[in-house]
This record gives sequence, C-alpha cells and structure tokens, in this order.
Amino acid sequence: MNSSIIQSLAIGLAIAVIWGYFADLRNGEVGWFIGRLIFMPLFVLLISNYKWFTKSK
Repeated sequence: MNSSIIQSLAIGLAIAVIWGYFADLRNGEVGWFIGRLIFMPLFVLLISNYKWFTKSK
C-alpha cells in the first residue's frame, strides 16, 4: 500500500474518532459513531486522490 493512502486513512480515522466522540458517543449514539468511523477515512481518501483537489504537476 502506498504511504499516502495509509496517511489519508489515518487522518480520516483521527478526524472520525475526535468528531465522533464529541458528536455521537457523548450522546450515546454508538451506531452513528461506527458509521462515521467507516465514512470519514473513505471520504478523506477520495478527496486526497481526486485530481481536481490536488495540485497539477
């Protein structure tokens, strides 16, 4: 696996854990927290690999 992919997944997971803790777990919504853990890393990976958002070489 490419290191940029691993880095993107780690950033997305960190965002999901922090955001999910304050938005979901403190309110007892475990299902939303799990969904956020799945969605955010994939979303960050999609955005980081999308050519429109990256600088052209």
